[in-house]
Amino acid sequence: MWQEFFRFDLRYQLRQPLLWVLTLPLMAAAFLTAGSSSFRLGGGIGNVHLNAPVVVANQLGVLSMIAMFLVAVFIAGAVLRDSDAGIADLLYATPMRKRDYLGGRFMAGYAACLLVFVLVVLAMVLGSATSGADPERLGPVSAAPYLWSFAVFIVPNLLFVAALLMLLAVAARSMLMVYVGVLGFFVLWAMAGLLASRPSGAVVAALLDPFGVRALSQATRYYSGAEMNTRLPAMSGLLLINRLLWSALALALLAGTIRLFKPQRAGTAARWNGRFARMVRGLAPQAPAASTASASASASSSAARAPWRPVTPRFGAVAAWWQFWALLRLDAAGVLRSVPFLVMLLLALANFVVNVSVGGMRFDSVPYPLTRLMLDELSDGINFVLSIVLLFYSGELVFKDRQAKIADLSEALPAPGWLPLLSKCGALVAVIAVFLGAGVLAAIAMQVVKGGAPLEPLLYLQGSLLNAGYFVLLAMALLAIQVLVNHKFIGYALSILLVWLDPLLGALGLEHRLYRYAALPQLVYSDLNGYGGFVAGWLWFALYWALFAAALLIVAQALQQPARAAGWRLRWSRAAGRLRGVGGWALAASLAGFAVTGGWIYYNTNVLNRYQSSAELLDDRAAYEKLYRQYQGLPQPGITAIKADVAIYPAQRRLAMRGSYRLTNRGTTPIDTLRLQTDTAAATSFPNLPPYSAIVDDRRFGVKAIKLKTALAPGAALDLAFVVDVRHDGFTNSGKPDGLNLNGTYFTIENYFPRLGYNPSLEIEDRGERRLRGLGEPHGMPDLDDPRARYSNYWKQWGIDADFVDFDTTVSTSADQTAIAPGTLQRSWERDGRRYFHYRMERPVLPFFSFQSGRWQVRKEQADGVAIEVDYDARHAWNIDSMTAGARQALQYYAAQFGPYPDRQLRIVEFPLYQQYARSFPGLVPFSESLGFISDLRDPEGVDHVFYVTAHEVAHQWWGDQVIAANVQGSGMLTESLAEYSALMVMERQFGADKVRHILRFDLDAYLSGRGKELGEERPLYRSENQAYIEYRKGSLVFYRLRDEIGEAALNRALKAFLDRHRYRSTPYATSRDLLAFIRAETPAGKQQLITDLFERIVLYDNRMVAADARRRADGRWDVTLKLRLAKLEADGKGRETQRAYDEPVEVAVYAGGSTRRELYRGKHQLRAGEATVTVTVDQLPAEAALDPRQLLIDRNLADNRKPVQLTAD
Repeated sequence: MWQEFFRFDLRYQLRQPLLWVLTLPLMAAAFLTAGSSSFRLGGGIGNVHLNAPVVVANQLGVLSMIAMFLVAVFIAGAVLRDSDAGIADLLYATPMRKRDYLGGRFMAGYAACLLVFVLVVLAMVLGSATSGADPERLGPVSAAPYLWSFAVFIVPNLLFVAALLMLLAVAARSMLMVYVGVLGFFVLWAMAGLLASRPSGAVVAALLDPFGVRALSQATRYYSGAEMNTRLPAMSGLLLINRLLWSALALALLAGTIRLFKPQRAGTAARWNGRFARMVRGLAPQAPAASTASASASASSSAARAPWRPVTPRFGAVAAWWQFWALLRLDAAGVLRSVPFLVMLLLALANFVVNVSVGGMRFDSVPYPLTRLMLDELSDGINFVLSIVLLFYSGELVFKDRQAKIADLSEALPAPGWLPLLSKCGALVAVIAVFLGAGVLAAIAMQVVKGGAPLEPLLYLQGSLLNAGYFVLLAMALLAIQVLVNHKFIGYALSILLVWLDPLLGALGLEHRLYRYAALPQLVYSDLNGYGGFVAGWLWFALYWALFAAALLIVAQALQQPARAAGWRLRWSRAAGRLRGVGGWALAASLAGFAVTGGWIYYNTNVLNRYQSSAELLDDRAAYEKLYRQYQGLPQPGITAIKADVAIYPAQRRLAMRGSYRLTNRGTTPIDTLRLQTDTAAATSFPNLPPYSAIVDDRRFGVKAIKLKTALAPGAALDLAFVVDVRHDGFTNSGKPDGLNLNGTYFTIENYFPRLGYNPSLEIEDRGERRLRGLGEPHGMPDLDDPRARYSNYWKQWGIDADFVDFDTTVSTSADQTAIAPGTLQRSWERDGRRYFHYRMERPVLPFFSFQSGRWQVRKEQADGVAIEVDYDARHAWNIDSMTAGARQALQYYAAQFGPYPDRQLRIVEFPLYQQYARSFPGLVPFSESLGFISDLRDPEGVDHVFYVTAHEVAHQWWGDQVIAANVQGSGMLTESLAEYSALMVMERQFGADKVRHILRFDLDAYLSGRGKELGEERPLYRSENQAYIEYRKGSLVFYRLRDEIGEAALNRALKAFLDRHRYRSTPYATSRDLLAFIRAETPAGKQQLITDLFERIVLYDNRMVAADARRRADGRWDVTLKLRLAKLEADGKGRETQRAYDEPVEVAVYAGGSTRRELYRGKHQLRAGEATVTVTVDQLPAEAALDPRQLLIDRNLADNRKPVQLTAD
């Protein structure tokens, strides 16, 4: 009989318009993501093709997740359809088997879902074949990845989802509870995914993913771009286990559903729901029937004794508002006391708790539970759930009277027409308030439990109100959609589209908030700077969209369709009548206010400030390159001295600066043209220029070129005076802060200061965007062996072409703040309610400076004659000891190994979290409040990354300040790689090798995963081009291994000799080839090939321990035999690999059991690639063996390098 159910249901499903209404958005998403580089659902960045096999698999996995709501309609709807239609009793009385009834309907729904995804796959193929995307971003269109992905992901994913939702439908007998189950499943899935943020939890997270996306990510995590474009992962390991596990669970769920199903309308689900609701609301169970009867009799007698009181009906405005409050209480209680709402609230709070527990990790540490972080975690944890709650209950509230079959009665009540819709809007606002209020209480509880951070109730109130703004606007729009569409499920589809519309419009380049519904500016709270004066712009956008939403609701109320009426003609005729009088005036006022507010916003964002979309900004950068790159090689004078009078006005977020450059002709020919580049965010003028004639005055790009009447002779100099004024008028579309703040101003010479010549940092680096604008390939850095490029330092990449300069500045600020700049403080004074600080560098330095102003506490220490000072916010004192210890230990180690520290003081200064980094200037280290000041280091097993980052930044006082890299490939190795190595040495001396290995595991993962995201070509370390995953992550791995191979003393001798040769040396500047020459001089002849492999090639290892066996000897010791499989690979820039001979020793180790895991043996063995066997003898019973136990090799799979030792009989 199941075939009959299958055929009937399949025909029914395919005839439903809702099927195609829900299918079209999925097909559109598939089409767009397959052929667009801006709208992506899973992968396709850098050199990876948009239709690469792994990308196709990932996208289909993501789409199968999105389709859960579609599956709910097909599967759960089929189970509940008979009850909703009122024929369940008749059908259940028919002699049939449960497995036929459920199996036929399940197979029909499952077949419909598979058919939908056949169309989705076809849309993806069509998108790849016909899109207008850059052809270079597309690989060959092949059927194999789509068929493989359909079989491996779509078939089992839909099977599991369908089985789960059928079980929920059978158990709950409620479509709303099914949707709650879907939402709960998503929340639990997201919570399980947080395990992946911990290195130890990645495998568990992959296994717990029913969609297989995380298992796929884990299997392809270290794929190169070439592998992504050509390979699908093998069906083995985690991916195979995941697919088998969840397919088996799907079949088990089906069997359980058939067993649980009872062919009766009033099953256990209704009773369970009632009991759960009473438990949550604290209501007592209903009394038995007998007691109920007696209570009714008692009530009747009481009523009979009550005196009769006449009631006079009251009408008018007061009565209408009393009706509104009564209906609001009824609607709000119906939602807030419902089981689905309570379940979703608990799920949201659980998601928040998990986010707080494992989110924001760095080296296994989390930040202190600051209130601002709790607000961020609340947004991440509950906003998605709250959006779904509003989406569902907007439909439930609009259609609840019709579902209860009392719509005729409610419409006949003597109440104004606006009242029901307004009360439903108020009920959704109550939902928002309860959700956010419960979240705040949970956040406070987490703060109390975790401890260490102060409670800030006022900030909770501010943050919650700002967060609520979007949701109130969303609720108003969702109600209007349901009323206008007059079909709950189509309304749901359009509501989902509305939620997705904002990111979709952004991906399509429509970025202005004036036409993205409820796109309020994202306000960022800083403990130093608060909301920074950006709330005004937020309020204007909120008012703008609130007026639009009000107009939308008025129109919706006017067009609201009666329960027993149909047709748009009647709706329009009723609307015309409703909009006469107050309704029409309210609509006109809303639209007029909307227009006026929009005009004011446009004036602020587009007239007072410059608005550019992302595409327009890229167009400008392309135009700049086309116009002015041709002048890059023209000789310009160099800056040899900088003097600046900087006036900071924090309250106005204003900067006024007067300064001068001493320009010197360093060349051998006269210079008659000055090409000046100014910051377009500032008004810049050049008073007192020598006689000249203007060539270019391009205000669009801030370019000014002048021809001097008298050329500047070789060796001659002139003073170039400049005046800079930066003001913030009105508000911007983005609402993003910049360097000028109410408290915590921070900007560098890269901001606002004029430059000379061409600025290469403005060029577009993305290959696709360049090709789209006719620019060709990125220019990259000059070649390592370019002799001319060696006479400029690496700052020329950012348009700063200068050697060592004298620096003198006076910085003024408000009376309650301190101003800080590089150099020694000469004097400070107060005048006219402002404070002044005069700084001067006592030695020539690179023109690399920062300026800061703020209110700080100060910690001062001394270390070998160097004054260490930390300027920090009073609320962020937790880690000052780690910072000062890191600075002190670093200064001592670097001075002993590499030479003296060049200044008398070292300042570490906190700045707001808008930039999340630390940066080293001469004698000054600005440090973001989000990077180290708030890290919770109370776990003694964790890594003190605050100490580590501080040591890294202090190292730049040698690598980057004393040794300056040339503007060629490999410059990052001389600055970042050497700073990483230096910091690792300080860490190891302070905390031991185990903590360092923890950092190196992080670096290994970051390097290997970064290879697949490369935008250009991966380069060997000594030729890297601002590639952070190479210069930082691989650099630390390479230098740490080199230290192990040749010894710390030898490596440090090489580094010191290199530094001594190039200290403060320019023309030419140092290169990575210079450093390698010193390293090779300290490296034995037998290890010269290792230097080549580490620095000049891209070498990877694929080593594996196959087995480890132990046999007891007659003398009581143990022979441990290790079977190994070794492979050494060399990759090119695209990730294509070739086998290399294994020409280096392999280290193995054997450990005892127990908690100590004492090392019984560690040694190196010269082995060849392929299968190899090593036998070692140990004194105690072995428990575990390891290959490369200290993780010195760049091995893509460390998990297979260890094995438990198996004991064999004699």
